[in-house]
Order: sequence, then C-alpha cells, then structure tokens
Amino acid sequence: MDDDGTKNISVYEFSKACRDFKVGINEENVPLLFDLFDSNRDGVLNVDEFLMAIRGELSDFRRGLVEKAFRKLDKDGSGFIEIEDIRDLYNASKHPDVL
Repeated sequence: MDDDGTKNISVYEFSKACRDFKVGINEENVPLLFDLFDSNRDGVLNVDEFLMAIRGELSDFRRGLVEKAFRKLDKDGSGFIEIEDIRDLYNASKHPDVL
C-alpha cells in the first residue's frame, strides 16, 4: 500500500489500495473518505490516523496491551516493526501452509 516507502499513504496510494483490496468504495468517494481520515490535514495518512479512523479510540487498558506487544516486537527500538525484529520470535516451520 505504501508504494513509495514514506510510511505515509497519499490519496493516490489510498485510492489504489481501495481498488486493490476491493473495499467497494465508489471512486468519487475515495477522496472524501481520505479527507475524513486525514485528521491533521497534512495531505497524507499515517498509521495512527488510519487506525483511528477504522478502529476508533482504544481504552487505556487496550492501549497498554498494544504498546506492550509493540515493544516486544520492536527489538531494535526503532519505533517500527520490521522483519528483522520478528524473525527470531516467529517460527513458521510448523505452520500448515509450510508443512
């Protein structure tokens, strides 16, 4: 979805994702939805804006759980979870699709 790797989603990328994932949003409504999601009005969606728009506010308890899980996965403390962070935590060798 983040085709240019900026960690933000442009209206073009959002529109493309809506088509690719077949979310059923009329093409003319995509910019309206994007503007609604873009809470800080900077012309791009970051992950926080996107999650808030689709999920709403987390309770303090749930936010604490999410932050704890994130810190566990973010091994290098970069603030992003990358494959290198989870490579040692997840072993897919027993997954049915791998077997």
